[in-house]
This record gives sequence, C-alpha cells and structure tokens, in this order.
Amino acid sequence: MKKGVFDISGMHCASCSILIKRRLEKTPGVKSANVNYATEKATVEYDERECDENKIVQTVVQTGYKAFPRVEEQPMQMQGHTQMHHAMSMPSDATTKNPAMGMPGHDHAAMLKAHEMRELKLKVLVSAALSFPALALVMLTPEFQYKTLILFLLATPVQFWAGKQFYQGTLSGLRVFSANMDTLIAMGTSAAYFYSVASLFGLVKENYFEIGAILITFVLLGKYLEAIAKGRASEAIKKLMGLNPKTAIVVRKGKEIEIPIEQVVAGDLIRVRPGEKIPVDGIVVEGDSSVDESMLTGESLPVEKTKGAKVYGATINKHGSLTFKATKVGKDTVLSQIIKLVEEAQGSQAPIQRFADEVSAVFVPIVIVIAIITFAAWLFVGQAFSFALVAAVSVLVIACPCALGLATPTAIMVGTGMGAEKGILIKNAEALERTGKINVIVWDKTGTITEGKPKVTDISSLDRSYAQKKILEISASLEKPSEHPLAEAIVSKAKESRTAFAKVSSFKAIAGKGVFGKLGAKHYFIGSPKNHAKAIAGVEGLENEGKTAMILFESNAKAAALKPVGVIAVADTIK
Repeated sequence: MKKGVFDISGMHCASCSILIKRRLEKTPGVKSANVNYATEKATVEYDERECDENKIVQTVVQTGYKAFPRVEEQPMQMQGHTQMHHAMSMPSDATTKNPAMGMPGHDHAAMLKAHEMRELKLKVLVSAALSFPALALVMLTPEFQYKTLILFLLATPVQFWAGKQFYQGTLSGLRVFSANMDTLIAMGTSAAYFYSVASLFGLVKENYFEIGAILITFVLLGKYLEAIAKGRASEAIKKLMGLNPKTAIVVRKGKEIEIPIEQVVAGDLIRVRPGEKIPVDGIVVEGDSSVDESMLTGESLPVEKTKGAKVYGATINKHGSLTFKATKVGKDTVLSQIIKLVEEAQGSQAPIQRFADEVSAVFVPIVIVIAIITFAAWLFVGQAFSFALVAAVSVLVIACPCALGLATPTAIMVGTGMGAEKGILIKNAEALERTGKINVIVWDKTGTITEGKPKVTDISSLDRSYAQKKILEISASLEKPSEHPLAEAIVSKAKESRTAFAKVSSFKAIAGKGVFGKLGAKHYFIGSPKNHAKAIAGVEGLENEGKTAMILFESNAKAAALKPVGVIAVADTIK
C-alpha cells in the first residue's frame, strides 16, 4: 500500500470534499481517501498494483475538480555535481485542462491558489460595485421607465460572471448525480433572476434582480474571508519550513563551496561556523561545539557536540566550528518529519468531523425538498406567486451547510497550527478532540513552566578565604569571554550585583568541561568535571533539585584542578 497526498483545487464547500472522497473510494485499488476542505488536500491510500497517481488525478478531474500530486524534489548525484530532478507524472487530459501543469518543478497548486484568490477578490469588488447600487436603486428611488432595464444590466454580470462558479459546481455535481452547496445558490439566485427577467416583458409586475446579486456578493465575500482564514492557519507550516537555512557549505575535493540546501546529498561533508544554522541531519566528524536544539527539544541549554555526535537540521551552532557528514537530507530530516506530522494532523478527521460530513452529505437534498414544500405551501394558502418564490429562494440560500462542514476542519487546522508555532505537536485531530476530556497534565519543565533561560540560584564557599562575592567575581571574570548560556547566567548575576570584573589572562575554553584562566598570580578553572562533583559536599543535593553545579577550582598552569574553592548553582527558574 502507498499513501499519496494531493492538492485539490476547485472545491467550493464541504459537500465538494465529500463528493470527491466518495468518488475516490469507488476507484479500483483505493483503500481509503480523506479529502479535507479546509486544507484543500486529499490523502489517498492505494494499492500500486491496481492504481497510480495518474488514475487518482483522472478521477478527481472527471468529478469536476483539479488535483496535483505533491512534488517531491529528490537530490541526485550526477557527474560529480548535484542536480535536481523533478518527478511528476500527470495524465494528458489533466494537463490539457490546466496549462500550468506543463511547467515541471513549480508548485502548481500554490500558483493556482494565488490566482484563485486574486480572481475571487476581483469578483467580490465588482459584484459589490454592481449589486449595492442595484439595491439602492430599488430602495431609494421611485419607479421610472428604465428602472427595470438598469437593474437587469447591473445584475446580469453578477449572476453569470461572478456567479459562474456556482453553475460550474452544480454541473459537476449533476454529472455524478449529487447536489452540493453550489446547487442551492445556483437554484435560488437563478429563480429570482429569471422571474425578474419576465418583468422586462411585462409578464409579471415585480422583479428581484437585486436579491440574486446581493446574495452572490455576500456568498463570495464569505468565501474570500474563508480563504484568508485558511491561508493564515497554514502559516505554521510555512514558518516551520522557513527554519531551514537556504544554503550549506560543503567540502568537496578539499575545497569549501556554498551550494543551495536542495543540492546537498547524503555523504557530503558540511562545515558549520559559529552562529550558523546546521543545514541537514548528520554525524560530527571533526570539531567541538555546543548546539542550540531548543527548536526540536524545548531545552534551553545547548548540547555539547564532539566527534560522533548527531546533529539536526535547523538547529543553531553556538560556538566552535563543526564538520559533519550528512546522513539525512530533504524529506528525511527530523524537521521535515515534524512538518509532515503537522500537515497530517491538519488534514486528519476528528470523529465529530466525520459526523458533520455525513450530515452535510444529506443536507442539500433535504433543503431542496423543504424549499419546494415552502413554495407549494404558500401558493396553497393563497399567497402570490412572487411571495412564494421569495420564501423558497430564502430557504435555498440561507440553509447553507458550509458552516457545518467547515467549522471542524478549520478548528483542527488552526489548533494544530497554533500548537506547532508554540512548539506543541499534536498527533492528529482525534487527539486534539480528546484534549477536552483531559483531567491530569504532565508538563515538560524547560521553557514550559520555566523561563527557558538559566539564572544563578546558589553561591556556596568551600574555602574560608573565599567569600561568596569573591567566588562570583572570579567566576564571572573567567566566564565573561564565553558564549555558553551557563556562563551568561553567571555574568548576568555579577552585573546585577555590580560585581567588578578582574582582568583574565591565559584564557582557554575546554569543550564540554569548562574554562581556564589566570587572575593575578593564581590560575583558576570553573566547570563541572564529573570526577570531582560527587566528592564535593552539597553538589549532589543541588543536582537533585534540578540545578547545574559549576565548581570553581584553584588550578595550575596546565588547567589541572587542584582545590575546590566554591560552587555556583544555575537553574532554569519558574515563570
């Protein structure tokens, strides 16, 4: 079984997604299909022996919509350099229907969505410019000779140009014997429009040109606002994608060359300088440094990296240069997997959404029946034909199931997206729905209930000749040149206490251990060497409290720790 993700274009309401889902599920070889109206994506699980991407796209096209398989860019090594290969297989009829699909390597779905947004905005503006004057003409002016003709001229472009998509959606539904939201709008506004056309020829007295025009304008405005909301909800994915650097420095034939990140292949040697982002996942082969992995783990303290350590794309190299061998690139990196999880969560269905979709599927036919009954009932009780028509049209256009079909997927999309922005990954829609029943929460401490920034909590003297102030002065002076967060915490404490900084000579940072330097005639070392920590009174107690103990030693010129003189404890404090 293979799972494919397709961008769907042309859906106008929740009923459209249900229609596509049903057609896909009837396609031979398709095991399951989930079409999400909010994300405009279809996730299809199919047997490759019976079905392929072309067949799935053809099914969607035949239903009256457009489908685009997700384009995955695969890096390929060719003749000593890297090239991009864009693999995209499309059926000829689908390509013919959409000329943009003949442009390999472009995100066709994104381009089409941008075009649709511009077109929808134009339709809203033009419709408003025509329908509101029509409404004003009806409500504010007395009858005059050409009033009906002017209303006809104002309403016709709105009905057939701006409202064209409703007729297209209706025809798509009729081809597969299904009714949708477009059917309701098309039936309601057409009834009002053609009844009004009859008034041009004196067949009836009343006309309702402005009703259809205003209804189409407001429905289009709602769809435009809905499209904006969906676009904002998907910003979380774009922000995650933006975490990756655009280029990488690779070492090839002994030379450093900067290339686009898409051209990095597994096995490349990559060099990362201090302050730069790590471009892809890999294993360190040379160098010592610390890496800020908070965007992955939430931990505020950098992780020490030496030869053999794993590094991850989009994390930040704090200080020291690293050379590492790329092991995972493109869609295989940890960040790409996180993005995939968020996308899958946004496209997944909660149990309540499946119920809403089932209701929406039968809602439209029921509304049409109710509208017919309403029309007949008013005629039966003696009301005028025009009154009965307006009542039936009102039922058709007001009873829109879009809110029902859109509310749940939009809530899921916004919820998972906001969670991703704040570093909370939600597995799927069902997990999000079940959070309302949670009664016990276990929090990860760092950065959640804590500040995410280390601060000095304790200063203890281990030698009578070293007061707390002196321990802080020496420690802060030693740590001042360092960029490590623990060092920054000690320096910040010294500044808060207005402690003077002494001049340090022979400074040396020892990766993963601490810093060494000479103040006056004495050498000092500060760090947390494991072979000394347990033997020093009080250190184990501090560590049991979740604090990091930094031990200050009197040292010799070779940076060998001789005598512990003080302890400084650093911790991530509660917010």
